[in-house]
Amino acid sequence: MSRKPVLTTLASGHLSPDPNARYQPASTYTIASTGLWVLMGVIAALFFLFTVAYYIRHTLSDWQPLNEPWQLMLSSLLLILSCVAMHLAGRKARLLPALAACKTELIMAVCFTLGFVLVQLWAWLALVQINQGVLANPANSFFYLLTGLHALHILGGVLALGMLVYQVWQGQRDHLHVWLQLCARYWHFLLFIWLFLLGLLRLT
Repeated sequence: MSRKPVLTTLASGHLSPDPNARYQPASTYTIASTGLWVLMGVIAALFFLFTVAYYIRHTLSDWQPLNEPWQLMLSSLLLILSCVAMHLAGRKARLLPALAACKTELIMAVCFTLGFVLVQLWAWLALVQINQGVLANPANSFFYLLTGLHALHILGGVLALGMLVYQVWQGQRDHLHVWLQLCARYWHFLLFIWLFLLGLLRLT
């Protein structure tokens, strides 16, 4: 009877038929991908806890529903467009692994993302002008809290993307497309969080 080959588990998680296979540390991309999943899990848990607090608070008698400004629809469109541009940037970088190949899509992604934040500021200013500031009632406070917290995570993503592009430009990183895939994953995650928040605010 033939003996089955002994499989050795490498540090990367893959199995090797060679029993004398040496330890192989996980790649930088694997570490970054795992770290991103953990980060998104923490962010999701944070927004979940705020959602629970929002749901409990809105049942009390002093809660006055806030009519969301129309600018939220515009900001949602800009965030969707930024996700599309980021996805296209990753696809172009895979076909031609050079920063110049996806330069236009990256610029569009950053512009749409910053436009999202600016429209959010516009919405806040519109509410303040009609005396619907953060202290007007509990519904307003949660609105500014949730949208502001989401905008901070958006700006964090833009900062991380800027650092990535700089490192690629300086020749400190290879395989641009795999890093753009991580950025696109984060962008899509924040889009999902935003649509969830938008539905929460609309339904309550």
